[in-house]
Amino acid sequence: MLFTAAVFTGLYLRFDFTGAYAVNGIFSICLITAGIVDLRLRVLPNIINAAGVVLAFLISLIRGAAGPSASPIVDFFAGGAACGVPLLLIAIVSKRGMGMGDVKFAALIGTFLGVYSGLCALWLSIVMGGVYGAVLIILKKATRKTPVPFGPFMVLGALVMVFFGDFIKPLLWEAYHVRARS
Repeated sequence: MLFTAAVFTGLYLRFDFTGAYAVNGIFSICLITAGIVDLRLRVLPNIINAAGVVLAFLISLIRGAAGPSASPIVDFFAGGAACGVPLLLIAIVSKRGMGMGDVKFAALIGTFLGVYSGLCALWLSIVMGGVYGAVLIILKKATRKTPVPFGPFMVLGALVMVFFGDFIKPLLWEAYHVRARS
């Protein structure tokens, strides 16, 4: 509860009571709920992923109807695919290393954040998860084969992008020589 309160306080400080606050609040509820379930049960429930994707789609429809172009709808589909497909390939190749819940959750993150912020969130998730795993191995608390839920790292990566994405994206683009829009 304290983490959720901190997130929503941070959302208010970052966005005030605006549409961005509402959208990121909905997104944060999906993230936090899924992260807690994954920590406790090691599963990212389909109901959370499906509900989150439906909400992201409805939000993109509203944004598309309110604006002059359909780019929010395109961002919805492109973000979901850009974040979900790489994890799908990893899940297929790794055989039990990554579950389909992780794939669907990555797609959910992409539908809310769009292609570039979603991919940055996944990059941050992989780095944080890798550092965590390395520390566990160094401390002899785990081996390379010890399963670690990836959902909480995706939650953290997505929340970092919600709060600091405007600062992080240009740094990553420069580091990897990427020329992209928003």
